Amino acid sequence: METKQTSDVEPEVNQPGLGELREAVANHMARLPSQASLREDGIAGLNSAVSSVPDGMASGILVGVNPIFGLYACMVGPIAGGIFSSTRLMIIATTSAASLSAGQALGGLRGEARENALFLMVVLIGVLQIVFGLVRTGQLTRFVSYSVMTGFIIGIAVLTILSQLPTISGYEPTAGNNKVTQTFNLLANLDRVKVWSLATAGITLLLAIVLPRTRLGNFGRLAAIVVPSLLVTLLGLDGVAVVRDVGDIPSGIPMPHLPSLSGLSFEVLTGAFAVAVITLVQGAGVSQSVPNPDGSRRSMSRDFIAQGVANAASGLFRGLPVGGSLSTTALSVISGARSHWAAIFAGLWMALLVVVFPGMVSYVVMPALGMLLILASVSTIKPLEALSVWKTGWSSRLAIVTTFLSTLLLPIQAAVGFGVVLSALLYINESSTDISVVELVKRDDGLIEERKAPKQLPSGKVMVLDVYGHLFYAGARTLERLLPKPYGAEHAVVILRLRGRNTVGATLLEVLSNYADKLQKLDGRLYLTGMSERAREQVVSTGKLSLTGPVRAYEATPVVWESTSEAVSDAHTWLVSKSTDENGA
Repeated sequence: METKQTSDVEPEVNQPGLGELREAVANHMARLPSQASLREDGIAGLNSAVSSVPDGMASGILVGVNPIFGLYACMVGPIAGGIFSSTRLMIIATTSAASLSAGQALGGLRGEARENALFLMVVLIGVLQIVFGLVRTGQLTRFVSYSVMTGFIIGIAVLTILSQLPTISGYEPTAGNNKVTQTFNLLANLDRVKVWSLATAGITLLLAIVLPRTRLGNFGRLAAIVVPSLLVTLLGLDGVAVVRDVGDIPSGIPMPHLPSLSGLSFEVLTGAFAVAVITLVQGAGVSQSVPNPDGSRRSMSRDFIAQGVANAASGLFRGLPVGGSLSTTALSVISGARSHWAAIFAGLWMALLVVVFPGMVSYVVMPALGMLLILASVSTIKPLEALSVWKTGWSSRLAIVTTFLSTLLLPIQAAVGFGVVLSALLYINESSTDISVVELVKRDDGLIEERKAPKQLPSGKVMVLDVYGHLFYAGARTLERLLPKPYGAEHAVVILRLRGRNTVGATLLEVLSNYADKLQKLDGRLYLTGMSERAREQVVSTGKLSLTGPVRAYEATPVVWESTSEAVSDAHTWLVSKSTDENGA
């Protein structure tokens, strides 16, 4: 994702090991908040829990399982996340992207087989995320292209909308598993749409827009599903589907249950990897947008572990996949959250709701949940951000369009893999083409002026060159093309500044070796200045460049330009000696 890391995100070096992590968690939990802070966190947690009721249930519908599993996830996820996360205000709960991805990965499984495969997948997601965190891969999220992620998010939003059209219309398409083809099938059978289902969805939409703007505030969205559900029950509209039609709603807190390995398959494994990546990238975005109130640093890898623990626990307690939720976190912050206890309270409040009101959940109407999902998905589409990406250039346009289309048309695992590969290709392409070579000329007033590097080297002169951009792989080949051509230039000296480059890749060594050979044939020299100790050791160990002949290396010093100045002086001395030798001859 092409976003900047905030300054208070802890670097991915010297991250804590398992022992240090346990100690950090113990210290984290030991810092009990004040009574006032505890009260504010409790209120924020209640608001988050109430808001998560419709979201969690709707996510269950999105996965294609009992909606109560979404509530279980919103009970376990925030508690585990609140304990382990370094981003103290982040709420780890269900997200539409994770739910839709999991639902697609489960394919055509039905009933208990689908549920067991789901819980096994969620546990695997947790294990993968914990491993990602322990090996400190948090910094890799920086390499996910923002253009790719924007296209993916829009694609997920559109898929979510399409997936809920059957729910609000009361007609189940019969044209395969692809949401696009199912939508065309629905449009071809509009005469079979149930009017009362559409009416219920319309009422929900109206209430979901209006009620949150009234004194109900955060309770408005919950009321938006309660009111239509009461109307359907009171009017006896049996044609409108309700939650109990999907499955029985158990009472009480779920007990830990280890999923059967019989549900393990290639689709479950690849689906777990895809959802793990999706939720981690989304969680990274949440972490970067929500600083800790006390200014303490955050660790992306530790947040990976927190989401992993949350998913492992959710799977064991029969819950859906969870991840850092931007909407729920934002609501918690707005509601006055001051510490990680807000997330823990959100899970505890949800547990209370699950225990006290399980029977009422069974009467919630499905079109209401479907409409809330559509409304939430529409809100995640940011036209201005997409337009900004589009205006960036052809590579960004290619990334956003191809990722969007692959998300719509391919299985979610393939779309995620495609996005990762495309991000890597875009990074390599930009790194290899964003190379420039400039000539540095010392003026009479002592200042250094940058000029466009000439295409041809002059004879008998010293030219100082500086390079901007990455010099690995294709970038080194671009440098080879941009260096001034030495043909016909006798006794020319090229001083190439490499300050700030800690390593020298094999391709760059090959390029420099070839260039040095061309200079040597014309009795010229190549001087490398500003070299780090490590880079110089690489050059010496490979033996590709002999630093005792026509190629010389000058190590960097704390004083900028000092090694280059020394090289310039040596080059002029060498040129004078060559001129003297020729005149004497």
